[in-house]
Amino acid sequence: MDEVLTFDRTDDVSKLEGCNTRGVEYRWDIFTKRLDTIPSGSHAIDFGAGSLRESFDLVRRGFNVTSIDTDGDTLSTYKEMYNWPANAAHEIIANHDPLVALSELGDHKYSLITCFDVLEHLSDPVSVLKELSEYMDDGALLFITVPNGRTLFELAFRLDLTIARATKRPLRPGEPHLQRNSPGRWRRLISEAGLLVLDHEMQIGFFANTSAALIQLPLAFGGRVARKLGFNINALELSKRICNGPQASVMDFLDRHTKPILSGLYGWNLFVLAKAPA
Repeated sequence: MDEVLTFDRTDDVSKLEGCNTRGVEYRWDIFTKRLDTIPSGSHAIDFGAGSLRESFDLVRRGFNVTSIDTDGDTLSTYKEMYNWPANAAHEIIANHDPLVALSELGDHKYSLITCFDVLEHLSDPVSVLKELSEYMDDGALLFITVPNGRTLFELAFRLDLTIARATKRPLRPGEPHLQRNSPGRWRRLISEAGLLVLDHEMQIGFFANTSAALIQLPLAFGGRVARKLGFNINALELSKRICNGPQASVMDFLDRHTKPILSGLYGWNLFVLAKAPA
């Protein structure tokens, strides 16, 4: 069961509205204000649906939702954890190859596609963005969240991936971040895919994100060493408890007052995209 419920966000807020991380309750309206422009009953794709948190939110908002991810058993397990509306219009498509999964949609077009925390896990995000755009109706929107490759977390993930490859340490499929792109680089990849940026925000503040990294990364390494020695230490849970301490509000205060200067080092990019004019 622990394996199935990797990346469990069932108790978190939908990323259409925000997220709770680094001991801070982040909230944004970059996506929800766009949802008001899409007619009720429209068709949507939740690409890389994970724990179905955003799929559930969209269904409750009246969308007909198709959730796509790599493992059907995982999606089915998560689906049972929500209290879906009686008239829920929701289907699941699972395939380990994202392009094959999309091909199962046939010729159908969609008014909305969400792609949250997905592209950083792909070796060729441009090809996937191009394929997603093929399923966008006229006036359709694509919502994306991707990390900022300039942050301490992403630099550490890149180093860990390099070490894992060199030592042949096994990695769970879909887990490592294969992309480490700056905000400007993400914009260029989006443009290469034939998409237009309508709106872009940086979220997850520099101080909160960096302080969390300074806590979580050493604990994660220490937990890995401890497991090799036969000690079972939940380093992730321990780091969460520390990050949720009183210092989190101080870090958030610093972030809110320095964002005009340090936004380029914030942890996450939020994009609203449309198809570029032909």
